[in-house]
Amino acid sequence: MKRIRSLFSSISSPNGEATRPRIFYGWVIVGLSFVTLAFHITARFSFAILQVPLIAEFGWGRGALGGAYALGMGIYALTNPLIGSLFEKYGPRAVMPWGSVLVGLGLTGGFFISSLWHVYFLTGVLIAFGTSLSGFSMHGALMPRWFQKRRGLATGIIFSGIGIGALLLSPIIERLIANFGWRAAYLFYGLAVILILIPAKFLLLRNQAQDVGQALDGLSSGTACNPAAPAGHTEAALGVSKVFRIIRGERHFWMLAAITVVIGLCNNTILSQLLLYFVDVKYGMAVAAIILGMAGFFRIGGSVVTGWLSDHLGRQHAMALAAVTTALGVLLLLLIPVFGVAPVPGYVFAVIFGFGTGGMSTCFSAMTADAFKGSSLATVMGILEIFYGAGGVIGPPLAGYAFDFMGSYTMPFSVIGLSVLAVVFLTIFSFHPERVPEIQSE
Repeated sequence: MKRIRSLFSSISSPNGEATRPRIFYGWVIVGLSFVTLAFHITARFSFAILQVPLIAEFGWGRGALGGAYALGMGIYALTNPLIGSLFEKYGPRAVMPWGSVLVGLGLTGGFFISSLWHVYFLTGVLIAFGTSLSGFSMHGALMPRWFQKRRGLATGIIFSGIGIGALLLSPIIERLIANFGWRAAYLFYGLAVILILIPAKFLLLRNQAQDVGQALDGLSSGTACNPAAPAGHTEAALGVSKVFRIIRGERHFWMLAAITVVIGLCNNTILSQLLLYFVDVKYGMAVAAIILGMAGFFRIGGSVVTGWLSDHLGRQHAMALAAVTTALGVLLLLLIPVFGVAPVPGYVFAVIFGFGTGGMSTCFSAMTADAFKGSSLATVMGILEIFYGAGGVIGPPLAGYAFDFMGSYTMPFSVIGLSVLAVVFLTIFSFHPERVPEIQSE
């Protein structure tokens, strides 16, 4: 144990002053966050795979199962502001490991599903609340406690875990279902979280660099980076209600809210129905699972490339490009039945759609940061997350019920494609962040 601790202790200069640690503990946090997001976010989107055998065995409607997914998105969105306040008050270590506990219990409990309400409780409550405690928002908020100069790199690495998780875990889940059944797939996935991820979170997670005697980015303690007050957290932030009263009169807030509703509608509706759609067009489950994983994986490229383009071309133009790319992916998805059972169009869809949606999410985050500067940015992001959840609540059950009544996804997917194209005009003609006053703390 002493040898392990010595790896993270400071190396002294000849005059006896500490300069830098042998290993910066922030990279341990990055690795832990990477793996956590891979398991947690895939737990949400793997419902697209697991609902196929559930429908086959129990005969439940797609709209009814879409309701379970929608409940989960609603709980995720509505609890984010509360979780954020607990995160700030008690620290990540007191909050985030319990997210893995709930995700693990929700997945393991899937082994015992025998009624529709079990799906609503496990997927719509436990897993959703778990991803709220330790998901996209909380891990994003964790990085400023460890990084300043290399925060972008660290954040990019942890969010790439979402794509890697989709690429690797989706085909594994499909193979488990094919070889051992859906109950075993739930059980193995849940046990992996319980036996590996939960112990790692409780043992390795720390609140901030100061907890291990280090400074931001692993710099010397004499630098301007104060580990006790990470950049962006030096001022006391306003409360959620106070921030909302300030920003509700800003046109840019409602523009960004509209954009994130579209992103939530697009991502959650299509990904939640994707496996069923490909089964309908006679793709094999193995191929469909690979396509789902590819769509998640190519989000990484879309995030990185579009983020770079936004720095050079401007946020509006980069967002417009990402939205057009996403709309092209939706169009190709609608045309796949024309091409027959050949999987190549499905693979091309995964590349285009994944690249476009990854770019839209990255540009949305950057646009929000451009528009709402100040110490309350995280609160603004938390409020906007409610609108993302609203898109996820509305889309999946309506798409499922549309199929139940019409026998096709043409109508809901077409509406999504047109909504994404509307984002192009919304950003090009309406985004002027320099006109938004900075939110001042009290």
